[in-house]
Amino acid sequence: MLNRKELSLLRAMYRHGTVTAAASSINMTQPAASALLRDMESRLGFALFSRMNRRLRLTSQGHALMPEVFNALAGIEAVDKLAGDIRQGATTRLVIGAVAITASSLLPAGLACMRQKHPDVAVTLRAGTALEIIEMAVDHRIDMGIIVSAEECQKRVASSKLAPLSLCAVMRDDHPWARRPALSLEMVVNSRPIVLGTALPAGRATKEEIEMRGLPYRPLIEVAQSSAACALAAEGLGVAIVESLGARYAERQGLVSRQLLTLNSLSLMMVWPQDRVMSAAAESLLLCMTTEAKNRL
Repeated sequence: MLNRKELSLLRAMYRHGTVTAAASSINMTQPAASALLRDMESRLGFALFSRMNRRLRLTSQGHALMPEVFNALAGIEAVDKLAGDIRQGATTRLVIGAVAITASSLLPAGLACMRQKHPDVAVTLRAGTALEIIEMAVDHRIDMGIIVSAEECQKRVASSKLAPLSLCAVMRDDHPWARRPALSLEMVVNSRPIVLGTALPAGRATKEEIEMRGLPYRPLIEVAQSSAACALAAEGLGVAIVESLGARYAERQGLVSRQLLTLNSLSLMMVWPQDRVMSAAAESLLLCMTTEAKNRL
């Protein structure tokens, strides 16, 4: 069992890479931090770090441990925040999980809408992949989550479909195609686009749609986030294929988007624990997100 100080040291080591910097960030001395790391490795039974060019690098075992280290600290910090809220008289907190593109596109407007009705609700926002957010809901680490996923993935949680998603082409406003009223998937694919990696649901759907049409899947660049695809398109590196959330984000960055096709297999979803009754604030957020998705996607 690792305590809070040990978890904090592991997180600091992950962020800073040296014992001296990590120890300083959590108000420990370097010798004390080194001794604590050795003690943890002894108790765990495996090496957490290896030394390379005078810096410590996480071993494969250490990498495997880090997601749960971050989750454990997030849970501890959430308890601290809730205790502080109770002391100050604000007893309602909404813990929300969100995939990155929703946190930077649709969720802010949804939260603003919710807070008009529930101004005293404290909000904690956690990021993760769709599968990580589902696990958070199953384990009651979040009250609600907003994800991009196939509906069949939601068997372990309660869910509500907010909107089907589309594939869209994103480009600079000086791109030769920017004045075209419509583009086809074939045109964009043949230009060797920037695409989302297949580890993402939208990336997998993109590859499936391309191959289903007998087109070559030869992207110029694969990325892990829609915002990164938009940034590359903004630098003139090509046309990016993103889902409709990414297209809305792109438009706010001054880029041009064109819808290519609707994905019947992929939706924007809200998820929450199956055995938990929604609070009034959570119900309000679900209603606000449904309205925002209908109006913006």
